[in-house]
Parts: sequence; structure tokens; C-alpha cells
Amino acid sequence: MSATQTAQSPASQDNKKAEATATSAQPAGRGKRLRLGRLLAIVLLIALLVVGLRFSMSWVSYRRTHSITDDAFVEAHIVNVGPQVVSGRIVRFLVQENDRVEEGKVLAEVDPIPYRDKVNVARAQFDAARAELVRERADLDRVRKEVPIQIEIARRTFAASQADRAKAEESLKLTRDVVDKGILEARAGVKAAQASLTLAELEYTRWSKLEQTGASTLQRKQQVTQSRDSAVAQVELADARLAKALADLTQVDVARRALEAAQKAEQKAAKGIDLAETGNDQILVMELLVKVKEQTVEQARRALKAAEDDLAYTTVKAPFPGVVVKRYRHLGDFIPAGSPLLSMYNPDLLYVEANLEEDRLPGVEPGNAVRIGLDAFAEPFRGRVVWVNKSTGAQFALMPRNVVSGEFTRVVQRVPVRIQIERDDRWPQLRAGLSATVAIAHGRGDAAWAADAARAMGEIETQYNAPETPGEPQREGEPDGTAGTATP
Repeated sequence: MSATQTAQSPASQDNKKAEATATSAQPAGRGKRLRLGRLLAIVLLIALLVVGLRFSMSWVSYRRTHSITDDAFVEAHIVNVGPQVVSGRIVRFLVQENDRVEEGKVLAEVDPIPYRDKVNVARAQFDAARAELVRERADLDRVRKEVPIQIEIARRTFAASQADRAKAEESLKLTRDVVDKGILEARAGVKAAQASLTLAELEYTRWSKLEQTGASTLQRKQQVTQSRDSAVAQVELADARLAKALADLTQVDVARRALEAAQKAEQKAAKGIDLAETGNDQILVMELLVKVKEQTVEQARRALKAAEDDLAYTTVKAPFPGVVVKRYRHLGDFIPAGSPLLSMYNPDLLYVEANLEEDRLPGVEPGNAVRIGLDAFAEPFRGRVVWVNKSTGAQFALMPRNVVSGEFTRVVQRVPVRIQIERDDRWPQLRAGLSATVAIAHGRGDAAWAADAARAMGEIETQYNAPETPGEPQREGEPDGTAGTATP
């Protein structure tokens, strides 16, 4: 062991010397590299400071000239579409989610059978009311023709009765004159016959005495006797004529009764005129009845129109071209009136609404340029401010703030700002509800452009407005169908 150690000692000593020499040379090289590293670090730090300073100045300048917020979203006018006034089971569903539809396209149909039955009942009532109106008008036309004829006949009858009465009066007068004259003549004849008889009897008595005394001849007596007998016969004839003349007084009674009958006929004819003229009042009553029937027909027509509108409302149609984004009901579901069936929006009416803090509003004006960053796209969109709302969003919160109690915590309010998105090839890929980060450049803006842009955005929606409803209902023609209700 000692011999071996003695043999290895010169070699180990040489190695130790070499290690000592190497160790003394390492600190000199390490120090040189350390100084070089420090110099490079200082240069790099200075470069980073220069770059960071420029970036910081650029960032500060950008922040001072822009209002930036990530409280922004792509918005659209999402509309809930459903049956307006009808309810029932859905028997047809013709669209699915993400389907594009055109204006007036049938989206779904509610069971129309009950509403079709109502239309049939209303149409039957309308037809019955119209038939009743036609009959009432025919009666009115008939009465309008008959009443003047009846009045004319009554007037002619009255004129004839007046003539008959005048004739009866004249006949009574003539009859009375004739009878009175006949009676007077008969009485005069009786008196004359009686006077002749008295004279004849005196002659007969005188001549009879003379014939008895022989102072007269028998022939003279016979002549006197004949004269007396003739006078007696004349008295009887005069009495008979007087009796006949007195009997003619019945003709006066007959003529008087005829006059009374003519007078009654005249009075009746006068009342007939009054009765016939009441036909004019009947015409007025029938005209009022016709108006009532016309109102009944109009009421039945409106009821039919309402029933037909209800039937048309069973077909739910798209109020504007757009895309279906949500279905709330399925085929066979029962849907009440006014309940949403599906939601849709017009993809041409997309914009960004940024809720900007109130302390970032200075410098934001309509027409300013906007950089719109969307998480769904690698490259940002460009846009411009359309308008800055006149109210904060807190004004429309479900639970508005109330500081009457005295407790108050100041919170920076946000004001909605509408931004129009400039269209490019990526426009069809935009979706409502996407998150956005917007940077609005400060400036004086362009009010004229903003007004035109706001009007153009409004026209995208208003071009599908329903036509104005006239004040008076349409009298002629069939009611046209209507689409479903659209409730934003």
C-alpha cells in the first residue's frame, strides 16, 4: 500500500498544479462575460423602455381620443309572432328554427274549424238580414206606388160624392117644388070643384022647384041635374088629385133621404182622403224600418267581417322577411290568443348598442367612427355612431332607483349608444346577441349623416308597416285575410 502511494504521488501533484492554474484563469473570463451580459441587459432595458414609452404614449393618446367599452352587443328587433285573437290547437307548423322566411309566408295554422263554423253562421245571418232588407224595400216601393193612387182615387171619390150631393140637393129642391105646386094646384082644383058643386046644387035646387011649380021644363031640370052630378064628380076628382098630390110628399122624403145618403157618402169620401193620406205616414214608417233593416244588414256584415277576420287570423304569417330564431310551441300544442308562437328578426336590421359610461360621453357625437371588436371574428368591424340616447338605461330598470329614504350610493350611469355596422363580406355571419368591444373616436361628428342613417334604419322596418285602416268600413267587396300578430 505504501509503495503504491509513493508511485502515484508525482502524478497527483502534477494534476493539482494544473487544476490550480485553471482555477485562477476562470475568474478572469467569467467577469468579462458578466460585464458583457450587463451591458446587453442595460441596452435591452433601454430599448424596452423606449418601446414601452412609445406604446404607453400611443395608448394614452388613444384612450384620450376614444371612448372604449366592452358593454356592447349586436342587437336586432326580435319580434314574437303568434295568433292575434284566436286560440286553439296548432294543426300546421311550417317553419323550423334558423329558417329564413319572406313577408307573408305562412308560419303555422291554428285549427280553423270552429272559426269556419262561425263564419258560416254569420254569413247565414247576413244573408237573412239582406233578404229581409230586400223584402222591406220592395214593400216600401209598392206602398210608394199605391199611396198616391189611393189618394187620387179617394179625391176622385170625394169629388163624385160632392157632385152626387149637389144633384141630391137639386133633386130635393125640384121634387119639393113640384110636389108643393101639385098640392097647391090640387087644393085649388078642390076648391074650384067644390065651388062648382055648390053652384050646381043651387041651380039644381032652384030649377027643381021651378020644375015642380011648372015654371021650368023637365029638360032644363035634367040639364041642371047633370051639371050637379058633374060637379060632384069634379069634386071627387079634385079630392083624388089632392090626395095624389099629398101622396107625392113621399117623393120629397125619398129625395131628402137620398140627399142625406149623398152627404154621408161625401163625409165618408172626405175621411177616405184622410185615410189615404195616412199612407204618407206609413211610407215614413216603412222608410224608418228600411233604415233599421239597413243597420241590421250592416251589423250582420260587420259580424261576418269579424268572423272572417278571425278565420284569417288562424293562419299565422310572417310580418316581414327574416329568420326564425326560436320556436316556443310545437305541432299539436294548444296556443291561447296573443301567446308567442315563435321569435324572428330581420337580419338586415342589425346594429351594435353600446352602454357607455356617462363620464365617457364627452367627445362622442353622432357620425363618429367606431371600431367594433367581436369575439366571434378575428378582424374588427367598422361602424359609425347613429345616435346617443336621451336617457340612461337605469330609467327603464325593473326596479328603478329610489333615494327618497336617504340611502344613496353613487353609481356611474350608462347611456345607450346606437352604432351602425358597416357591411362587408362577413355581414351574413353576424348574429344577434354577440358580445362586442367598441372604441368610439372623439370628434365633432356628422349630424346630417347620422340623421340619414337613422332614417334609413327606420325605413328598413317601416316599409313593412300595415296599410292605414280607413275610418269608414268598406261597404263592398270581400274582406281580405290578415297576417298574425307581431309583438316586439
